[in-house]
Formats: sequence, structure tokens, C-alpha cells
Amino acid sequence: MRRMDVVTAYLYGSLDSDIYMKIPKGFKMPKALSEKPKDMYSVKLQRSLYRFKQSGRMWYNRLSDYLISKGYKSNLICPCVFIKKTTYEFTIIAVYVDDLNIIGTHKEINEVDVHLKEEFEIKDLGKTKYCLGLQIEHMPNDILVHQSNYTEKVLKRFNMYKAKSLSTPMVGRSLNVDNDPFRPCEEYKDVLGLEQDSVRLPQKALEWNQTHISIPSWND
Repeated sequence: MRRMDVVTAYLYGSLDSDIYMKIPKGFKMPKALSEKPKDMYSVKLQRSLYRFKQSGRMWYNRLSDYLISKGYKSNLICPCVFIKKTTYEFTIIAVYVDDLNIIGTHKEINEVDVHLKEEFEIKDLGKTKYCLGLQIEHMPNDILVHQSNYTEKVLKRFNMYKAKSLSTPMVGRSLNVDNDPFRPCEEYKDVLGLEQDSVRLPQKALEWNQTHISIPSWND
């Protein structure tokens, strides 16, 4: 899996509506217009800029159109994933704003690299080591995905980093706030919220949903 970053990605997007802005500082006005103050004029943008509401969508449309023109197909359920398959080769591109994570056969990954650099300014960041809170380690025959750094951060926050670990089987029933009191309540809710961010593995998600105490005042 390789990670690539598109430099100033939003600036590649074409605007879908007319947007005007004040003359920026340092802009040299043409002599024919220099008789009036700068604040009497405005400029019409031809490209999207950062902080525009539609900038992200315009960038996605530009990237999507380009990848589709190169034979990739956008996933119907997750449009940010693009797939290209042949008889012996395949490529999967996962897009998160301006970060691209690419997995596939060596030939196809190199081809993606060439295509992207033909159209955009790209930084090749090498193997993906971190993505959306997940740590990724590349082994000789497989890939290990974990959240060790996040788990350590949570443990340190609640002074449990040096606590002795032990195997605790999952409770065989759903916990109840009346029968299973837990104090302090606020700290418990903090732990649950942070723990929820780490339930990306199916077995851990099951344990979290089955054993946490439902608190009526969750949103208080």
C-alpha cells in the first residue's frame, strides 16, 4: 500500500458558479484601472480556493473525472474508492481529501503513479504507515493494522498506562445502569467516547456494543 499526497489539491477544481472577491493586497492594478481605489473593483475567480464550501466537491469531481477517463470505476457504495481490474492486474485507490492510498499489483501501482503525475503535482510518501487513526505495518506476507498509539494515549489520559494488563472475558449479558452502577459517571462517559473511536475491528465492536452501560443522559 502506497500513500500519495496531491499538492494544493483544491486549486485543481473548476468552479461551478461565479464567485468574486476583493482585490488582494499586493495585486498590481492595470494602468487603465488605477485611477480609482482598489476597493472599487473585484476580481472573478477561475479556480476554487481553500475555505470555499464547494472546494472539496469540485476537487473530487476533477479527480473522479480524470480517474474514470483512465479506466477506473468509482465504487457505488463508497464513491471515494476507485477500482480498476484486468485479468491479471488490479488497483484500488482510496481517496481522503488530498491523500490517496493505493493498493494493487506492482505494475498497476506504477501506472497509477505515472497517470497522476501527468495531471497533478504529487508527493509520493512511500508505504502507508498511518491512515484515519489506524497504524499500518507492512510485513513480508501480510499487513498488520492496529491502534497502539491511540490506545496508549487513552491509557495515559486516565492514568492507566502502567496498569497490569489481564485477559477479561466479555460479559455474557448487556449491562444496565441500575444493576451495574459505575462511578464517576462523567469520566465513564469520556472513556466510552474514546473507546468508541477504536472499535474498528468487528470483534471489538461487538464487545463494546454488548457490554457498555447505556446512560440515559448520554448527551447531557
